Amino acid sequence: MGEPTFGVLGPLQVRVKGVPVRIGGPKPRAALATLLLQPGGFVSLDVLTEVLWPGGAPRSAVANVRTYVRALRRELSAAGVATDGLSTRPSGYAFEVAPHDVDMLLFERRLDGARADRDQGDNAAALRGYESALALWRGSVLQDVPSSVVWDPAITRIEEVRSVAVDECLDVRLRLGDYAPLVAELRSRLTEDPLREDLWQMTVRALYNSGRTTEARSAYAAAERILAAELGIEPSAPLRAIGEEVNGYGHVGRRRTAAVPPTCQLPMDIPDFTGRAEEIAVLERQLSAAGRQPVVAALSGPPGSGKSTLAVHVAHRVRDAFPDGQLFVDLGGLSDQPREPADVLAEMLRGLGVIDNAIPGELSERAALFRSRLAQRRLLIVLDDAAGSAQVRPLLPGTGGSAVLVSSRRRMSALPACHCPLGLMRRDEARALLGTIIGPDRLRAGGADADRVLAGCGSLPLAVRIAGARLANRPGWTVGTLADFLHDERGRLDQLQAGEMEVRASAELSYRHLPAPAATAFRAFGQLTGEAVAGWHIAAAMGRADAGDELETLLDEHLVDVVGTDALGQQRYRMHDLLRCYARELAETDGPDVRLQRQLQVTDALIALARCANSAMPTRFLGVQAPGGPMPLTGPAATLSHVLCAKPVEWFEAERRVLVAAVESALRLGRVSRAADLAIELASFFDMRGYYGDWLRTHQLVLDAMPAPSDARAAALLRNLGQLHLYQDRYADALASFDRSRAIFAALGHLSGEAFAALGTGSVHRIADDLDTALEAFADALHGFGEVGDRHGEAVACNAIASVWLERQDPEAAEPWLDGALELSRDLGDRHREAQVRRRMAVLHELRGEPQLARVELGDALGIFDDLSDTHCAAYVQQSIGELCLRQGDAGQASALLVGALAVQQQLGDRRAEARVACLLGELHHATGRHQTARRYFHRSLSTWRRLEVPDQAELVGAKLRSLR
Repeated sequence: MGEPTFGVLGPLQVRVKGVPVRIGGPKPRAALATLLLQPGGFVSLDVLTEVLWPGGAPRSAVANVRTYVRALRRELSAAGVATDGLSTRPSGYAFEVAPHDVDMLLFERRLDGARADRDQGDNAAALRGYESALALWRGSVLQDVPSSVVWDPAITRIEEVRSVAVDECLDVRLRLGDYAPLVAELRSRLTEDPLREDLWQMTVRALYNSGRTTEARSAYAAAERILAAELGIEPSAPLRAIGEEVNGYGHVGRRRTAAVPPTCQLPMDIPDFTGRAEEIAVLERQLSAAGRQPVVAALSGPPGSGKSTLAVHVAHRVRDAFPDGQLFVDLGGLSDQPREPADVLAEMLRGLGVIDNAIPGELSERAALFRSRLAQRRLLIVLDDAAGSAQVRPLLPGTGGSAVLVSSRRRMSALPACHCPLGLMRRDEARALLGTIIGPDRLRAGGADADRVLAGCGSLPLAVRIAGARLANRPGWTVGTLADFLHDERGRLDQLQAGEMEVRASAELSYRHLPAPAATAFRAFGQLTGEAVAGWHIAAAMGRADAGDELETLLDEHLVDVVGTDALGQQRYRMHDLLRCYARELAETDGPDVRLQRQLQVTDALIALARCANSAMPTRFLGVQAPGGPMPLTGPAATLSHVLCAKPVEWFEAERRVLVAAVESALRLGRVSRAADLAIELASFFDMRGYYGDWLRTHQLVLDAMPAPSDARAAALLRNLGQLHLYQDRYADALASFDRSRAIFAALGHLSGEAFAALGTGSVHRIADDLDTALEAFADALHGFGEVGDRHGEAVACNAIASVWLERQDPEAAEPWLDGALELSRDLGDRHREAQVRRRMAVLHELRGEPQLARVELGDALGIFDDLSDTHCAAYVQQSIGELCLRQGDAGQASALLVGALAVQQQLGDRRAEARVACLLGELHHATGRHQTARRYFHRSLSTWRRLEVPDQAELVGAKLRSLR
């Protein structure tokens, strides 16, 4: 088969039997180009007008367009090109052409064939297919025709397909061992896009497999250097793996972590979605255009028009096109307080794996980090219920292949987006939706009464769905019965077409027919946080043992939604914000005493469950529990006791946002002691998972609400807060918190609390190199724990005393304290404390010149921390093993371990540890001759020490930098 008749993959081209055909005039050529970019598809007169007169069309534009198309048909026919497929429609045109007659369609057909051969394992045939497809490209799309924004989606899509095809062709050539020309082409593509890790990976592999090991190592080093300089990140796991292979790195001794699946936060898609075919097609086309540049689609319309439902539905349809995951955020635009962009960015960064305290504080910095994280990814981001352009703009990607779908009740003309206004459903779609819910037979039997129902609902999707659900749940009703009822409510239902009264009228219509228990559950929802909650929250608010039937009723009436299942297997329920506002209004009629009782019942249940979960935590927090001891689990909370014992961390994770909101809610109610009890119970989980932002917020809010912190709760909060300050290198704040806590505990005669506070005080003094004061504080703590018989505390104190002697380089003095701490930890079954003691014992063995024994202790400690999923402590052990390997001359293992430790410490915000490890990596690369990489790590260490205001360490690193010049 010869060349295709029409060509758009380069200059616009028409050929007949290999002979070029000249199409005269820029406007006929532009019209032909527009039709060819949508072969077989309808092209409206409005679209052609926009292409031909982008600056504003004349009054005769439509007539002119028809003249140009007639001339185009005449010229093509004269040249022998069949024009039967060029059909005229009432408001536009369509050009039906065979796939082999347009190079763009032929390219995609050949590409499909090549991929089929590749998937069947015939790489040689696949390579021929890829090369045949790519040979159709003669340049950039329509490069000799003035561009039009109308063409951008189609051009972006086909160029992205080409880019993917080139990469796939390179991968096939790599499999066939076609290394020499492949390396040259890969390096050429890397010159254009040096941040593509997949291209670096293929380059290193091709060099290595062809025996060019030195060049392969150099290429990996270049990739590592460029990614660090441009993005501030280490290479991804697949690229690191080939890097370790070509550099001959050995196994580092740590168990490999399972790959993390892509994030998918999309709510559940409704199975009976009906209608909106045009809007779906538009949104899918817009979102699929994401490629080398991100795209934004804005879905706007009145409340109740189904924006959120449509956005989620479309997101599920296109999710396979975004393999790196999908993020979903409710921006709360209809709430009293729309969400701040800075808070939303923090949430999305967490969804992308950024630990809380690694998230910058300023909005601009968070936005920059977010854009950096998306630069090399294809994510779909759904931003639901936006308040306006100003709220959304900081949440958009800057580069990469991601897409953003925004829904809002407002038109956001200032947003750089493709806009899709969403109004009422067409009558046929609304009728189909009603039939899907009540059944086609019942819809037919209703006849004209079905149209009366739809007229009463105003074809608003939320109202139609509520009306259909009522009919479906009342088989004894006729469609006419509901139509008559809606006629009586016409004044209210008419208001569904304007403003917030729309949803309120629909909600009232459903609420009025709820059974009394379900109505109570509906009102209880109005007093809960807007977060997704488990069913037991509703039962607790109602003072019931179970609320399953009530929730099922609310689900049937579409007044709540199931948004997923948490790690404990519990369904999570969420009520739409507008419905929840209405439920809150109804709850006002229950009286202040009833409202207060509901909220306190939920808060008390959360406190009791948190205490139960804390007692089963795999690690023991260095803090003081809230006074009062364990609370009995009653009501719906009692059914969770066995789950809490088996999965305490998972329960805290599932309820984290609800728990934080409950602390704030208790403070608003003036119940400071309850807020304090809950905040104290959360500290252990926040410590384990690194949720430092939540930790600081909850504790500081409660302390600020206390007029004069002087009781055991205040002292416990201060002790916990001091620990957080210590982690984040705020030593003055840490010491002040520990000292205040210690003084309050001493005044109360609380020996255990005083001892825990003394441990914190001693830790600050040890870091400050005030070892005498540190030893005195640790000794006081040991005495206090001994007085109350707290053997766990004694183990901690013994280990702390040993740390001082190790700082003094005196292993003989440290040894009995470590032996005692290890014996106590084993007797108590405290594996976490045992691992901490083994870290100290490794230091002891190093001081004695016994590196092999030190390595054994560190390996045991790392195994324990891995079992307990304590990534923070595991990073410190990795650092210690890395330092040991470095001193023994094992640069390969040292590098892998130290880089891993550095990443965790950066995420957790431990700047002191980050500075140390960066310096160690600088020394390692200096010793192996990689001076540029060494300089980068030394600069990182130096700037961190300067920010910490530690001049002696800064000077030491500065001297190392100067030695590289």
